[in-house]
Amino acid sequence: MKASYNWLKDFVDINVPPRELAHILTMAGFEVEAVEETEDDAIFDIGITPNRPDCLSIRGIAREISAILGVPFKDISVAIDKEEGEGPVVIINNPELCPRYSSRIVYGVKPGPSPDWLSKRLESCGIRSTSNIVDVTNYLLLEIGQPMHAFDLDKLAGKKIVVGEVGKADTFTTLDDEERRLSSNMLLIWDAEKPVAIAGVMGGQNTEVSSGTVNILLESAYFNPSSVRRTSKSLNLSSESSYRFERGVDPEAVTIALDRAAQMIVEIAGGITTKITDACPGHYGPRTITVALNKISSVIGVDLEEFFIKKSLLNLGFKIEGEGETITVTPPTFRNDVERDVDIIEELARLYGYDKIPATLPVMQMSPAPEHKTQQLIKTLKDSMVKSGFSEVINFSFMSPESLDKLNLPLNDRRRNFIYIKNPLRKEDSVMRTTLVPALLSNVSMNLNRGEKRLAFFEISNVFLPSTRKLPDETTQMAAVYHKGPTPSIWHSKHAGFYDLKGALENVFATLNLSDISFVKDAAIGPYLHPGKSCAIFIHNEKAGHMGVLHPLVAEAYDINGDITVAEIYDITKILKAVPTKTTYVSLPRYPYIERDAALVVHDDVTVSAVKEEILSIESDIIESVDLFDIYKGKPMPIDKKSLAFSIRYRSASRTLTDNEVDKLHSEIISRLQRNLGAELRT
Repeated sequence: MKASYNWLKDFVDINVPPRELAHILTMAGFEVEAVEETEDDAIFDIGITPNRPDCLSIRGIAREISAILGVPFKDISVAIDKEEGEGPVVIINNPELCPRYSSRIVYGVKPGPSPDWLSKRLESCGIRSTSNIVDVTNYLLLEIGQPMHAFDLDKLAGKKIVVGEVGKADTFTTLDDEERRLSSNMLLIWDAEKPVAIAGVMGGQNTEVSSGTVNILLESAYFNPSSVRRTSKSLNLSSESSYRFERGVDPEAVTIALDRAAQMIVEIAGGITTKITDACPGHYGPRTITVALNKISSVIGVDLEEFFIKKSLLNLGFKIEGEGETITVTPPTFRNDVERDVDIIEELARLYGYDKIPATLPVMQMSPAPEHKTQQLIKTLKDSMVKSGFSEVINFSFMSPESLDKLNLPLNDRRRNFIYIKNPLRKEDSVMRTTLVPALLSNVSMNLNRGEKRLAFFEISNVFLPSTRKLPDETTQMAAVYHKGPTPSIWHSKHAGFYDLKGALENVFATLNLSDISFVKDAAIGPYLHPGKSCAIFIHNEKAGHMGVLHPLVAEAYDINGDITVAEIYDITKILKAVPTKTTYVSLPRYPYIERDAALVVHDDVTVSAVKEEILSIESDIIESVDLFDIYKGKPMPIDKKSLAFSIRYRSASRTLTDNEVDKLHSEIISRLQRNLGAELRT
């Protein structure tokens, strides 16, 4: 909004120079972006926030200056000496879109150039002078903030105005000589036969005021802001009028601007004006707000005097009633942004001066909120994985649908039910991810291409799966990948990376005091894992995840070579449910243990866990632990068999065991393994 310093002085006696006034306005919430000083004037370029349409005028800014400086405000005084005849006929068919429409006819005008003072004021605010009739409507737009329009009365069929929707009209040619395509929800101004203006946006070429115009009809109205905004956006047409109507003009200024325009036109272009027609089916009831004086001081942090409070609000145009602890404030019709007591308090703080309010820290007692159990679990999981040599990665929550093709997931897999993003930045990030694995494999591939060899990554994050509810299922999962690099020659122990990752997971479970953990071989666990080198992870006999060697075809799709293993935990909340709520401590054993080894030859199909479960299923309270310490496959073993060596520890909590009773139980264990699993003692 551009405002002339001299024009502002018509409304208020300003006793400060332009540069100082610019600073005062900025500190009061109206940022002056630039000041252009001329020989006899200064032009302010003021940034007006969308909630203050009342300041999109010289009158509105002058009112603010009056309140800030505490000097009287000289409002507009309009006096029409002579009115002849009745006003025009105005019919409003859509009062919800046009609550007020006022009009006058001025007969016998003489269009021509405007006086110099009028042209200069318009041009100082960035509006080009055209003719005295049009210039007056533009002048009132800037001075009062009320958009107006002048029709050539002799071009109006029936000499009347009808405010209604589009109806049968398909197109309309506006003043800028552009044919606009209309839609059914737009509001138009009609005469008796045709549309003559797009309400609140722009007039029509068919009733334009020209040099041959003799009689004019002046329009001053209040249109519904939402309707004007919708029409302006639909037509991609913005004007000074629509800019103000969209934000909301003062319904009480409609007739003030109309009378002022008629007065100026008669003075400048001659003519005789009729009486006013004020069609006002809408109702503008006053809105009252109760304000507690002690709340004002509490919110601002400064004790304001009651005299200052009332004087400041009166200067802004508010009405005040009441005495004592509370006052009742009625905002003026041009302040539709003031709805609550805090809005009143904000006005007082603005006028008092934000720079005068001392900076103080609030006095409060704060105690840290207890950490949620899920957060504690995630923290423990991360710490344990890091201690095992893994690095945490954080990937985006988006992925490409094609990434699941690389994993060979079947079309009916639930993870292919994507939640699509409406405006993705790129195709590769067009859906919310349903699994953490693709991003981790991409991390490994990128690092391998940059010369890294041993890579151990994990991620704990959410995946998004469709549900029958309004929002998707958002599940927190954990996934890990391990790429085993070449073993240094000084280390002679060679084993697959599968066991390294399995050991890391076992450390995690041990940290959480989870005891009933089992890894069960499952060839059909997932299409992206090796069918013979994968297993399911069970916690308390409930499937919680899986792990295994990456399928060679999937590794090839991601350009990954070498030994790579993947693990997934489906839902960490299931782990949380299995974590014991309390820890039970026992005293150290008082009696010694006895160990016996058992080297067994079993078929390839027999798993280590099956052997351990068979041993522990024997009813005995002296079997303390069963640990595998060797696996062998090769000559002279048969090709379809392997050797498993276990160390079994026996201990009693109440006495010292004898060799005889341990040997007897150990023999029973060997016999049971031979009978149930087809095991043979290795000689």
